[in-house]
Amino acid sequence: MIGRFIYFILFWAVFLASGAISASNNLDSMFIGDENAPVTIVEYRSLTCSHCADFANDVFPSLKEKYIDSGQVRFELRPFALNAVDLNAFKLLHCVDAKDFFALDKLLFQNQKKWIVTNQSDRVLENSTKAISQYGSLFGLSKDEIDACINDDNITDYILTMRIDAVENFNIASTPSFLINGKLYEGNMPFKKFEKIIDKLIK
Repeated sequence: MIGRFIYFILFWAVFLASGAISASNNLDSMFIGDENAPVTIVEYRSLTCSHCADFANDVFPSLKEKYIDSGQVRFELRPFALNAVDLNAFKLLHCVDAKDFFALDKLLFQNQKKWIVTNQSDRVLENSTKAISQYGSLFGLSKDEIDACINDDNITDYILTMRIDAVENFNIASTPSFLINGKLYEGNMPFKKFEKIIDKLIK
């Protein structure tokens, strides 16, 4: 198991560059809803995962309207990066102001097919990172701030540590995965299944 984690870290290191500028970032737990809600849902997601996009675009709005906005669910997002493009997208997400985190997260999923650029197979990381950066500018980040963000070792360490922690402590193996009051549910689920699980917990 340890060998796999070491390989994972070394694999990512190929794509990383050190930067002299320190980017401001938010590396706290990112959640919405009442902190004292009776139900806590933690989603481990990948920004390049199509199933995660389906959940974010098709299921989450109903979940938010019925349970999060009413104070019955606290919903937390945790990164589970699957590739280098994913890693850079998460870096940008954690560099915008905390108040903009969920807005950018929503925008990235709505436009996922636009910023994952695969038409030049040897430049997927470069082209996709350039496309991702355009979304950062929409939230007030300058080019220098975006470059610093992409090269920020603190954010890199945070995202990689979150993945290792997910595997070691919660047996997360794929995205999306949900911890609902500590119980693991894997894969995108229809809203009716969330309703069934949540309603049992709040009765």
